Amino acid sequence: MRETTLTFIGTGHFQPAPDNDTASFVLNGHCLIDCGWNAAITMTRYGYTPLDIDRLLITHCHQDHYLGLAGVIFLRHLRENTVDALCQLEIIGPVEDIGRIVELARAYMQVEAFQRLANAKPEVVGVEPGQTIEAGELSIATAPVEHSVQGLAYRIRDERTGVELGFSGDTAYLPELAEHFRGVDVLVYEASWGVEDPEEGTEAGHSGVRQSARIARDAEAGKLYIVHTNRGQQGEILSAAREIFPETYWPEPGMTLHLP
Repeated sequence: MRETTLTFIGTGHFQPAPDNDTASFVLNGHCLIDCGWNAAITMTRYGYTPLDIDRLLITHCHQDHYLGLAGVIFLRHLRENTVDALCQLEIIGPVEDIGRIVELARAYMQVEAFQRLANAKPEVVGVEPGQTIEAGELSIATAPVEHSVQGLAYRIRDERTGVELGFSGDTAYLPELAEHFRGVDVLVYEASWGVEDPEEGTEAGHSGVRQSARIARDAEAGKLYIVHTNRGQQGEILSAAREIFPETYWPEPGMTLHLP
């Protein structure tokens, strides 16, 4: 029976903990969504390696969401002779920044000095907010968010199973995101402000958990998973969210959802 899988590689805030990287996820065993500080190593704890990854989605180009990019690229090609054929890595992200960030990661690896790395050039797909793209078994719809750099809220449909998932990335409270995420089976949403409710608008740049729960409720989502927040406030955060949206959960690193 076909299923959609989602593994939480990291669920933490912008500053990683020894046992929890910044929010990043592996979808269907081969699609990495954001790459935290050290995704290439962190994912190995949970049965994945960069050799498994052929597609990488970046929600926005702030450091805590892309610092692991160079490691993913480097380790894929360091080990490429251990697999029969390593496909080209596709990197998808906000059109304003993604191409520059990928080139900076390659420059950091000094690709001009190592022929294998010079040849290992990912395919970069810059996406405008509101654009929908097809990527293998995934149909990926995007919407703009409220943040200090261009960002993408991803709504992803697994065409094999019909399962739909939403990923907020970093965003201030934006009520119209409820329509973008309407009816998703799983909504993964940030709550950087914890139990506080920041004012609406771009200056906040992030959401409080009550705001995240309102989006899930108004979207009529199946379940809400809170990430990118303060682990020390777990009880308070869950309690506040569940008053608004009872189907709210706290994912631990390494947890895998098997859907439907």
